[in-house]
Amino acid sequence: MTLKPWYKVITPREDLREGKPLDAAEFAVHLDQIRDGRATTVYQDPKQFFERTYLTKNLIDLSTQVLKRLSGEKTETSAVFNMTTQFGGGKTHALTLLYHLATNKDPKNFIGVSDILHKAGTSVIPDKAVAVFVGTEFDVLTGRGGENGEPIRKTPWGEIAYQLNGKKSLEILSQHEQEMTAPAGDVIRKFLPDKPCLILMDEIMNFMSRSRRSGMSSQFYSFLQNLSEEARGRSNLVLVISVPASELEMTEEDQQDYGRVKKLLDRLGKAIVMSQKHEVSEIIRRRLF
Repeated sequence: MTLKPWYKVITPREDLREGKPLDAAEFAVHLDQIRDGRATTVYQDPKQFFERTYLTKNLIDLSTQVLKRLSGEKTETSAVFNMTTQFGGGKTHALTLLYHLATNKDPKNFIGVSDILHKAGTSVIPDKAVAVFVGTEFDVLTGRGGENGEPIRKTPWGEIAYQLNGKKSLEILSQHEQEMTAPAGDVIRKFLPDKPCLILMDEIMNFMSRSRRSGMSSQFYSFLQNLSEEARGRSNLVLVISVPASELEMTEEDQQDYGRVKKLLDRLGKAIVMSQKHEVSEIIRRRLF
């Protein structure tokens, strides 16, 4: 009996069949690029994204808790998540999944989403405000905006407030923007819209490293602390922060800031690892076939 070639039994992705190398950039997409439409199709298009995503046990658990919390359920949920990952450990995938869940009006038809909704005990994802902050994308000196009628946002808190609720919330922070000072809890409560809010933060150590000389690094740390405390006190605000688990490429000052941030998030939030060793083979299979 002649055995069929393996590639006729299981079909690899088109780029592999045609002998094209995988684009390394496909695996290094920042969430900010997805938010403004610059990402590769596999990340930008939620249908393709969910087709190639293996929902690990911890990824399902994270998504379930986030949806329950946004729906006002505090039982067996957390308001703050610290995604502790090695470099390449799945943080972009996790943040992207949460972003697509939150920004699509009816994601139930995407592969795997119905299981997440079932586990969360809901069939409807509530209307919500979503903000994204990626440390590598936000410039310490110029901030963001100032073109096409957009107001300038000079700080991370200004950028997040503007994404959540537009100029109305940014105006509340006008003095904090001018003085580069982190808002306290009572001001955070004022700029948050009256609806569920999801705030996704990535590459924060990069931003802290670049903003250390200006003094904004310490203000950013204060903002994280105040925002985390506010999230814990509300039933429909979720903060998800990605912090790398490796310190190999950090300076001594970076390591000190990393230690402070990790200690803060370990105290106020829930640490979660995206994948276990036994799930790696299935993750790779979804990527290749």
